[in-house]
Amino acid sequence: MIERNCPSCGEQMETSICGACGWDLTTEVVRMARPPLMSRIWAGVWRLLVLGLIVAVPVIGVNRLLKVGPGPDLTTSLSWIVFGNGGRSAELVTLHRAYEISSAAARFAVREFEAPSFDGDWGEVLVPFATMNTRGWIPLLFIGAMTDSAPDSVKEFYEVSTKDGWGHAYQVSTRLIERGGDLGSDEEVQKDIAAVLNRSFAVVAEPDFAAADWLRLELISSGYDGIFETGDDIRFISYLPVGFTFHLSGNQQELQRKLDEAFFLGRHYFRYEGANYDLIDARLLAEFRMISLS
Repeated sequence: MIERNCPSCGEQMETSICGACGWDLTTEVVRMARPPLMSRIWAGVWRLLVLGLIVAVPVIGVNRLLKVGPGPDLTTSLSWIVFGNGGRSAELVTLHRAYEISSAAARFAVREFEAPSFDGDWGEVLVPFATMNTRGWIPLLFIGAMTDSAPDSVKEFYEVSTKDGWGHAYQVSTRLIERGGDLGSDEEVQKDIAAVLNRSFAVVAEPDFAAADWLRLELISSGYDGIFETGDDIRFISYLPVGFTFHLSGNQQELQRKLDEAFFLGRHYFRYEGANYDLIDARLLAEFRMISLS
């Protein structure tokens, strides 16, 4: 028998339940004491932090992966996501953007029958001749996307801009090489030919200097440090024909086809110096971003 006063009404209890008010001793015994208010607040904050990390880490990781791109293996990819890729993505944008600038300049030279000027705000002059604006689509290796629907991270590869992937202005120099000139004693041209020029991604070829006037275009990126003439500079050399040679005796349709092809493709001969990657690497990163975001 329990002999105690009810804590609720003060009547004497003979059992675990008060006969006067119904207070239950067993419930009171098993009821746990409430923790202090600050302890409850801290527990709530801690839960929010843990849940936030569970959600945020994958989101941040995916965004970082889209920026730096996948590495050759999982360890490298994870390392790039956490620590960055040492400027790889900026270099790839720099390489591809230089290529696009030269392509636009080549289209300008075909359409206007003169070499474009790289004085003043030359980027604005060449923007209408950019691949995105002339073709209407972004040519990736395996897919084509409408320009307007492409994400900004992909568009930046195909922009004609006066700045490289790090946001530093290109250093530009040009030189007109007239048709029929004596190139045998031209050390600069001979050096470029000896170093090999590319016709496209993987096709090596030499310009036909007897067929047209040529513009030698050189773009120099100051690299990550933003300072020229240091070890991380990237140099892009390109030769593009000025105008288009007409053969009046030729078939008109064939002539038009060749003219359209020259303008459409923006043909030029190019090479890179000081780059750790190449144009195909840049296209692959653009493709990865497009596939991941579409």
